Order: sequence, then structure tokens, then C-alpha cells
Amino acid sequence: MNPSSDWQQLLQLALLGTRHGGGAPVPALPELPAPPDASREAQVLRSAGALGLLHRAGYQSATATEAPPAAAGPETQPTLGPQGQDALRQLLGGHHAEVLPDYLRELARHGRRVPHRLLVSLLDHAHGRPELREATAAVLGERGRWLLGLNPAWAAQHAATAADDTAWDNGTPAQRRDYLLGLLPRDPTRARALLAAALPQEPARQQAVLLGTLAAQPEGLLAADAALLEPYLASKSKDVRQQAASLLVRVPGNSLVDRLWQHAAPLLTLKKPLLGAARLEVSLPEAWVPAWQANGIEPKDGRFSGEKAAWLGQLLALLPPTCWAAHFGQTPDRLLALAADGEWAALLLTAWRHALQLHRAADWARAYLVLQLERDDVPPLPTDALAELLSPAELTEILLAQLPRQPRLSQPEAHWEQLLLSLPAPWPAALTEQALRILDNTLTVPAAGQRYALHYRLTQLLRHMQLVVPPGQYARCAEVLSPLREVETNLHNPINQLLDTLYFRQQLAATLTEPPGADS
Repeated sequence: MNPSSDWQQLLQLALLGTRHGGGAPVPALPELPAPPDASREAQVLRSAGALGLLHRAGYQSATATEAPPAAAGPETQPTLGPQGQDALRQLLGGHHAEVLPDYLRELARHGRRVPHRLLVSLLDHAHGRPELREATAAVLGERGRWLLGLNPAWAAQHAATAADDTAWDNGTPAQRRDYLLGLLPRDPTRARALLAAALPQEPARQQAVLLGTLAAQPEGLLAADAALLEPYLASKSKDVRQQAASLLVRVPGNSLVDRLWQHAAPLLTLKKPLLGAARLEVSLPEAWVPAWQANGIEPKDGRFSGEKAAWLGQLLALLPPTCWAAHFGQTPDRLLALAADGEWAALLLTAWRHALQLHRAADWARAYLVLQLERDDVPPLPTDALAELLSPAELTEILLAQLPRQPRLSQPEAHWEQLLLSLPAPWPAALTEQALRILDNTLTVPAAGQRYALHYRLTQLLRHMQLVVPPGQYARCAEVLSPLREVETNLHNPINQLLDTLYFRQQLAATLTEPPGADS
């Protein structure tokens, strides 16, 4: 729009008359479109009023200082249909916002994209929410990626995560760590060279952090890592020594494992008497050996009770637990059961719990999980460690097999409860059924005086179920939970929220296969 030239064109048209203007077009005002059925006379008057107002206001046309951006490319994916667009608009407005990340991932999985009319709303919503970056980028389409390039704030958040060398040279400690984490999978040789050059100048705390990045290699630690790690066993810093030792024992064929085994093997024996049950016998080290520090063993360790117990505990925690299974010719579940039944249960179970996490021993994790679900006196594995070592299907299978016949929440909290709350979506029908039984048993046959104390945990379970129970199981949940609202009125809102969310997710699922709608 150019008000000066448009005014001259409009004046000429008005002087000649709309019937005698030779069909000259009326100057268009994109910001003030005329109704499609407006007469030429009405268009002239409308434009004259608008241009006159612009002139009186002192409007000046902007001068372009750079070429306009190239147009967005043609779309290659279908957009959401009308119902899906309405649902996405609700999600972006805060309605069931916790469902948005999963919905965006499902859109991408079904090859759908966000319509043009909702791109700005989505990008604004995702800005400042890094957890949405990947899911958002997958559903933007060509127009959305084009818009990213026009807004520096959006572009910065959605930029590729691979950093340039300046992140290593001049970045913060966290940026330098992240740079190495990104470089190790692509060029481990260069990453080791950077570490070898930088570590001597780093403070001890940062040395430990940077050394720890070696554990993130997709193929695990390699023999090439040993030369970098071994000098740090002699560090003056306890944190650095322990970090180096915990990494070296994971390097295939490293001599540190042999040195630790020579110290530990005589201290743990399996006794099989002719009469009576087998048992594990523990002998504590008699005296501290200063050379142990060069093998990652410290004089004190808060994980274990007692000075000598701490020395043995550290040995066991560093050694691969598979060494003991091979040495004694016993399965992990048998060794763990013997440890739990013995005098030194706390020492052995604590040490082997740390060892199986360090060495990512899935068979030991499986056996340990079964044991902790069977026995309340066994210290549990962290749920995040279980998620790293065992698949959701394995965890679900073990949990279903170990749940009581009539499961219910109780005081104190059972070990299976946190495992249930950690299992990700989608839950199989059998797991949903057990969760419903837990809720029903807890509410209909409450222990005396415990209902108030259990309210928070019941609410936790209901909220977790909102995101992990498949929407196809809505009808079954409604059948069981609707009557329970009258049993425990304090849970009326959490139960309603669960059912409302499942119903909404059911509607969202239908939008994934809906025919495409209009973009604008």
C-alpha cells in the first residue's frame, strides 16, 4: 500500500466517475478489505475515507531495507481435520495441557501437521518450554519451519543442539559438558583429545564432571578410555578418584577389576554344609591398606555402616556382580536371596545394588526387583535405574506377578507402589485392572484411621493414570470409579479429572485419522 499514489489513482477515478473510469481498479487496502459484493461506488467511498484518515494522521509508507523472505515451500503432509484443530486450540489454551506433548508426538507418528492458523499459537506456547521443542518441530510443516526463520526467539529454541567449538572454548561448565556429550557419539577420538588437554587445568569438581561424560558413549567405555582415566586414580580429590575408578571398572579387560578381585574374593565365601542351608560368609578386611586409594577405595564411605564394612562394601560395589555369579556358580536371584537371609544383608545388598546399576547388569536388576517386591526389608532400587535397565514390558510383568492377591495402599508404603507410579504409557489392560482394584480395595475396605493419610497417595495414582491408561479403557475406568466418588467424597475431583482426561484423550485419538481440514 502506498497512500500517495493510491490517493491520486482514487482521485482520478472519482473525477471520471465509476462508470467512465475505463474499468480501472479501485485501490485495495489489504488491512481493510471491502465486502465481496460491494459496488464500485461503495469501494471508492470506503477507500477515500480510509486514505483520508491516513493522510490526516501523518502516515508515511515504510521503506523496505532488505528483500522480502522467500515464500514457504508447498506442504507435503496433510493437516489436522476440523475436530483436531479445535482440540489443539483447547490444548494450547490450557485445557488438559499435560496431554499436549503426547498429542504432538502422535500427530508426528501419523504424518499429520499443525494447520497454518495455529502455527503462531503453537510456537508461542512452545517458546520457553524446552521439553516441547522436539515434539513441536516434528509437526510444523513447511510453513511452520519458514516462520521459525522469521522470529529469532523461536529459531534459537528450535536450533540444532549440536554446538560449535566456541561452546567448548568459552562456554559455561554445563555447556562444555553438553558439548562433550554431543561430540562423543560423533567423534570419540577428538572428544578424548579435548579432555586430555583440558583436564589438568580444571578444578577437581569439574574434572569429575567432565570425566563422567565418557559413560555416555553409545557403545560403552572402550579400551582407549583407560589411558585417559588411569592417571586420575592418583588424584588428590576423592571425587575424581572415585569417578575414575567407577569408569575404569567398566572398561573391558582393564586391570583394575583384577586388582579389586584379588582383594575381595577371599572375603566372601559360599558355605554348603551337608546339613542345613547354604549361606554366604563375610570376612571383613583386617586393616586399612593405603594403596587401596589408588584403586578407588576410600577410608570412609557413608553408604555402609562401620569402617571395615565400608572397605568391603566399596570393593563389592565396584566389581561387576557377574564375577560373583561365575565364581560361586549361582544365579543372581540365588545369591541375592542368600545375601538377604544372612547376617550381612545390609552390607551385601547395598553393595550389589550399586554394582548392578554401575555395570548395567539387567539380569541382576531383574532378580533384585523380584526380591524387593517379595521382602519389605530389602532396600529398593531407584525407579529411574530400573527404567534404564529393564523395559516397561519387563517391569510390568514382574509387578503383576508380585502384587498381592488383594492389592491395596497401606501404611507403611509397599515397594510395589512407587514402581506402579513409574510405569510409563501405555498401560496394558491387566495393569489398569490392577490399579482399579487397588483403588477399590483401598476405598471400600479402609484401615482404621488411615484414610486421611492415604488421600495424597490415592490422588497421586489417579493423576498418574490420566496419562498412562489408554483412552480405549475409559469405559472400564468409568464403570469402577464412578461409584467410588460417593464412597470418598474428597476424591470426587481427582476421579472426575481422570475420567474427563481419558474421555478427552479418546476424542484426540479419533482426530488422528480425521480427514484434513482447511489451513486458514
